[in-house]
Amino acid sequence: MAKNKIFGFCCIFILNTYTFAQEKKFYFIPFKDKSGTPYEISNPSAFLSPKAIQKKQKWNIAITEEDLPVNPTYVSQVKSVGASIQYSTKWLNGLIALCDETQLNNIKNLSFVRNEGIRLIKPKPTTESERQKNNKRNYKFAENKENTFTKDFGAESKDYGYSFTQIQQIGADVMHRKGFLGEGMVIAVFDSGFSEADKQTYFRHLFENGQILGTYDFVMNEPSVFEDDSHGRMVLSCIAAWQKGEMIGTAPKAQFYLFRTEDASSEYQIEEYNWLAAAEKADSLGVDIISSSLGYNKFDDNSTSYTLENMDGKTAVSTIAAEKAAQKGIVVVTSAGNEGGSSWNKITAPADAASVLSIGAVSSRGTIAFFSSQGYTADGRVKPDVLAMGSNTVVGASDSKTTTSSGTSFACPLAAGLVAGFWQANPQLSPKQVVEYIRRSGNQYDTPDPIHGYGIMSFVRADYLAKKETTPIGIMTGQNPDEITFYPNPLRKNTTDSIPCIAWGASYQGKNIEIQFFNLKGKKVFKATAKNVEAETILPDVGKLPAGEYILTISPNYSSKPSWKIIIE
Repeated sequence: MAKNKIFGFCCIFILNTYTFAQEKKFYFIPFKDKSGTPYEISNPSAFLSPKAIQKKQKWNIAITEEDLPVNPTYVSQVKSVGASIQYSTKWLNGLIALCDETQLNNIKNLSFVRNEGIRLIKPKPTTESERQKNNKRNYKFAENKENTFTKDFGAESKDYGYSFTQIQQIGADVMHRKGFLGEGMVIAVFDSGFSEADKQTYFRHLFENGQILGTYDFVMNEPSVFEDDSHGRMVLSCIAAWQKGEMIGTAPKAQFYLFRTEDASSEYQIEEYNWLAAAEKADSLGVDIISSSLGYNKFDDNSTSYTLENMDGKTAVSTIAAEKAAQKGIVVVTSAGNEGGSSWNKITAPADAASVLSIGAVSSRGTIAFFSSQGYTADGRVKPDVLAMGSNTVVGASDSKTTTSSGTSFACPLAAGLVAGFWQANPQLSPKQVVEYIRRSGNQYDTPDPIHGYGIMSFVRADYLAKKETTPIGIMTGQNPDEITFYPNPLRKNTTDSIPCIAWGASYQGKNIEIQFFNLKGKKVFKATAKNVEAETILPDVGKLPAGEYILTISPNYSSKPSWKIIIE
């Protein structure tokens, strides 16, 4: 009897040991080369879309061996040992495999595998209960309140609802009045899920007009992204929302790919590889802009966590991926991180990448948000790059209304949409030029610091600089030669970003212009002469006028309008 008990114990012990050994984990499996691949640099249409090829040709971006997909024979041989393939990565020449220890050992015996580069990146698959997935719903929108919802993209101040502050702060209202709402630009949004985005009326135009070009969930390897986490829905609303009187995003006429790369139920390094896979997909599709409100520094497996010294622009997997995406012609816009004031305090990956725009957060009054991650990078570069409103930002809620939320997560998409409209307004610019002009648009570009970076971004400043330096003088302002624009209007007093300016059409440039302001009683309260005007005249003293409504007149006046109403708040 005693022997039977001992035997039973041994069987249980052996069974438990065997079960433990067969637990499957996610690994990055790198390959030594791409020898034998059926793909050729001379035939890029086999692995890049026509749009991607056209874009690379336009900006003289070489297609190299790095762009070739991994050897499919290598993938098949890894799969033949029983491993499940999550996806492959051409830029790092390898794949993500789910396998047990026995299968991993068999993979290590394959001659083309670079064993020293194998990494454990997640100890177990995400369970369905962890995911808390809802069943996919058919598209069904709430009642449409406005017949012109998807047809009339003109907007006045009141149409923005409470989102006007975050729009005006970076000059997106001026951008919209000039007709630049992101049309023709393609943005890939990386996030943790876009729960119920397909049911919100403020996104209705995206589906009715075919502006959602594709979706993919790299966490679960499936097309649908409208379940899981709501963070991506709120992020997307900052760019794409269009619901007059409630909220308007910075680029509501852009086209979008929605990619889920983040698993909100855990934090493992596989999410950086998901980011990498999504970036490769975006590149192959010819995406113009990536908007990523994600950041990485600490993981549930502490052995894979980064240190502050790793924020050097070349160490983190997501940073490497972001830098490669930027070098291949994508403008990468990423949140700087929400570590301000924490023990970490600094930016998180991939915000440390040299060629990306990392976005910090400010309040509605232009003061830095306490949580906004700070620079510099470990190797001394300026980060964050620029700032947008990330404190009490207006975002889309789940009932087709709006709410507020805070984080650099929301400053990032505001910035990404501005980049889209700015690039639409300046199609002559290369991706690298777009990044540089956005940096130069910061209101403290000449005096950057590790908290504010280059300061609050501005469409007006970026557009002025770009047209001044890259287009003939006759079209410098990007407007009708007889037109003038006063901005921002309304002008908010006592804010660091509100610099009153007049943008002049070509008819005015080189002339002396008399500028006058009258109050509603007809009393002249301001007079100045702008001599030999260029594209823009700054009027700092106008900001000293009391709050109220004023009438602006100019002489000579080539416009069909005799005067302009200016509001100072």
